[in-house]
Amino acid sequence: MSEDAASSPKADTSAEDAQARADAAPRSPLRRRLATVTAVTLALVLVGGIGAAYAYYRFLQGNMTRHDLGAALSEEERPPKIGDAVNILFIGSDGREGGNAAYGGRDFVGERSDSLMLAHISPDSRVTVINIPRDSLVQLPSCSPYGQTDGTTGYYGMINSALFHGGPPCVVKTVESLTGIRIDHFVHLSFVGFRDMVDAIGGVPMCIPEPISDKRSKLDLKAGQQRLDGEEALSFVRARYEIGNGSDIGRIDRQQMFLGALADEVTSSGVLTSPSKINKLLQAVTKHTATDDDFDLSRMISIGSTLADADLHDITFYTVPWYPAPSDPNRVVWDEEKAQRLFAAVRRDQAVSDSLLETGAPKSTPSTSPPPPSYPAEPSTEPVTPGNASAPSPSGDGITGRDATSNPCVNGLGEGTGDGVK
Repeated sequence: MSEDAASSPKADTSAEDAQARADAAPRSPLRRRLATVTAVTLALVLVGGIGAAYAYYRFLQGNMTRHDLGAALSEEERPPKIGDAVNILFIGSDGREGGNAAYGGRDFVGERSDSLMLAHISPDSRVTVINIPRDSLVQLPSCSPYGQTDGTTGYYGMINSALFHGGPPCVVKTVESLTGIRIDHFVHLSFVGFRDMVDAIGGVPMCIPEPISDKRSKLDLKAGQQRLDGEEALSFVRARYEIGNGSDIGRIDRQQMFLGALADEVTSSGVLTSPSKINKLLQAVTKHTATDDDFDLSRMISIGSTLADADLHDITFYTVPWYPAPSDPNRVVWDEEKAQRLFAAVRRDQAVSDSLLETGAPKSTPSTSPPPPSYPAEPSTEPVTPGNASAPSPSGDGITGRDATSNPCVNGLGEGTGDGVK
């Protein structure tokens, strides 16, 4: 071939077409993993050259708040580690210190867990996420003082109080004591941290079936397909009191819808292979989150490369099976039979055996979940008296859940959202 032929417009077009086909072709798991690691490496190098990459890595590590979980918890009291799967507890804090004061509640004392999610990551990239309602009434264990907290004796009360009494170690101890699942790592995330992480990846596209608003969380979204920036995404996952019946169960459903859209965005839009986005994401993560000592940046990158192989159908969300508390309709208690089946499957790294998993397909059967609780009371750290009423009869053998393909405009925005956006 002559030089003229090689540089002709036709040849350029062919090269561009070939590159476009290569970009559009599905990535193999190995290619996706290598691309992710390469993007992280380039992100470090681009900041200041190869000589500065290590210094930048140490800077990111230094940004992170770390907790010595091993020293704070007694190994004899913890569940054993089973298999090679990784269990990460995500603790969404409602603390109002620093930049979080912009989200109201300046007189708010201490912090509680506004959301609790246990993510189980299997070696084969299968991900199971269990949402734990913050309004759950459970038996809290005794926790030692930690940081600025005073500790507590064991009592029956709201699960979100564990963070108030003993910081992240008390939350880990509480979840482990209730589920029997060994927590390998935890991530303590603030409002600002969540907002900045969403902005770092360029926002998250979602389809909203009807206009939705909540003055308390400053949410005001129109209907239709749209891309939520960090502030909008934070408002969406926090919104509760002015939507439907105001239940935490409805909010969890909407959070799961958002997380599904987030997983889709991260795995399909080039986020994991973009050095600039990875760099912004690493800065947001390390600046605004706290973790256990063992969950360092290298461990995060390793897990992130594993998740690059995940298919949306392999990412499933569940809420701990529940029913309204006999002692207080604004609280929930767990359906122990179903809850323990769910926890046992995760402990054994088994897929949850359910017949009611909701996907992105239109619904074909009505929900069999019990009705959500009524309008919630404000958070409390006070003990309560357990009710004596027995649990309702099981509504079926299935444990309800959804995978990451679930679409709000097809599947609705979940339990308790209300007639307009259900």
